[in-house]
Amino acid sequence: SQTTVQLLNAGYKVTVVDSLVNSSPKSLERVRELVGEEKAKNLAFVEADLVDKPALEAALSSVGKIDSCIHFAGLKAVGESVKLPLLYYHNNLTGTFFLLEVLKKQGCCKIVFSSSATVYGTAVPPLTESSQAGVGITNPYGRTKFMLEEIFRDVVRSDKNFGVVLLRYFNPVGAH
Repeated sequence: SQTTVQLLNAGYKVTVVDSLVNSSPKSLERVRELVGEEKAKNLAFVEADLVDKPALEAALSSVGKIDSCIHFAGLKAVGESVKLPLLYYHNNLTGTFFLLEVLKKQGCCKIVFSSSATVYGTAVPPLTESSQAGVGITNPYGRTKFMLEEIFRDVVRSDKNFGVVLLRYFNPVGAH
């Protein structure tokens, strides 16, 4: 929601695609309040789950031309991922595969991916972008993020049209 606020305030048109599995439409109501009525006209919402490829295709085709995608979708509870690893692997990996396929089909090859500091595993602090990653990750959630980073690297190597930014942050908290 904070990214949506910033994009709308900067004058971008934003379409949020969300399954609402671990979020609420109330967050978008709050975004509209924060940016004001005029800027809120540039916000659209489509309810769809990334692991439902036909619904995802319909959602993204309804948007029109997509310049870029910020991929914040995914299950994200570390403890739950330990109890339900297959759910996390399926949701986070399969959903991203479908998203990439649909975006490529629509000609969108610019992606910002919400990874996680968990990919650093047992790397020795202080952590930097060049710190070791992928070793000592203790949970399926973190492993899905690291696997997806590797997949994005392979996609970029194989197709120079793709541009990907990986964000590895710790517990993000909104300003509002």
